[in-house]
Amino acid sequence: MDIKKFKFSTEVNVTDIYNVISKNYIFSITDYFELQREWHNKAYLAFKDLDKYFILISLVSKTFDSYSEYLLKYNFDEFYAVNEYELKKFNIVDIASELHMSKETARRKLLELQQTGLIVKTKKAVSMKRSAYTLQKPSNLIITMSRFMSNLSKLLKRSGVIQNEIKSESFNELIKNNFTQCWNFFLKFQIQLCSDFKKKWFKDYESLSIWLMIVYNQNLSLRKKFKNNAIFKENIRDNYLDLLFDLQDSVGLNAMTISELTGIPRPTVIRKLTILVNGNFIVKDKKGLYQIAKSKEVQEIDKHRLKNISKISEMACKFFNSARLIKN
Repeated sequence: MDIKKFKFSTEVNVTDIYNVISKNYIFSITDYFELQREWHNKAYLAFKDLDKYFILISLVSKTFDSYSEYLLKYNFDEFYAVNEYELKKFNIVDIASELHMSKETARRKLLELQQTGLIVKTKKAVSMKRSAYTLQKPSNLIITMSRFMSNLSKLLKRSGVIQNEIKSESFNELIKNNFTQCWNFFLKFQIQLCSDFKKKWFKDYESLSIWLMIVYNQNLSLRKKFKNNAIFKENIRDNYLDLLFDLQDSVGLNAMTISELTGIPRPTVIRKLTILVNGNFIVKDKKGLYQIAKSKEVQEIDKHRLKNISKISEMACKFFNSARLIKN
């Protein structure tokens, strides 16, 4: 990129993206939920333990931060071709605090990662073996992320924010060519988002994943209804929860389907569903299907949903402003 041709005047700002997502909420949030569904499924399948997975991506993200500080950058193929990476030094207390788990849990999970040989600790350094980061190799997820960003670019173009839509292939190229920088946008976003939900409401990542799949299912039904009914065109963002509640008689997931969507074993799903029912996050209907509950707990989560639009917009803004450097 010729620095003389670089123009800050072409930057996309967070407010523009926020407004576009808000005005086209049902379409944007459906693409976003699909991204989350795929990510949570792959995350659980990597270790059958989301605490371990979050510890791993936290360590990877901190290492990526250090790469940027030292002007290091690896593309997708380069990163996954190396057998072992030294991780940035970390403090267990800091990891536990960031992921909202006890220090004892963080230490135990790290020890389990060492015992399986995925993380190697010596007196001078901690390294991650190739097998560890291959488990979370996001080949398909990058495609899903690229599709989400490309669809958002169409909405931005329609609103006059950008001149040309950006193809999903261009976002895929951007992420893979600048993997340790670009993918860290997403990792940092996920860590903060999921850890906040865990701390405030769900206590563990598996329960969060299950609850999100139930919301995802009701959202799909809402989008279908939205596409066929013009009355939903106004104020969908603010009335979103009420519109989901209006679907209560026609939607729901059983434990087996939730297990398939999340990758979490059915016995664990059933146990977590009971906890979620007792916590007033979901209800079980006469057919044995689970839906979100009409409760003050869910209403509190909905307030947080509105704040998360800003976080999604901030992440998307970083991708868009990086993508300006790619010719379409």
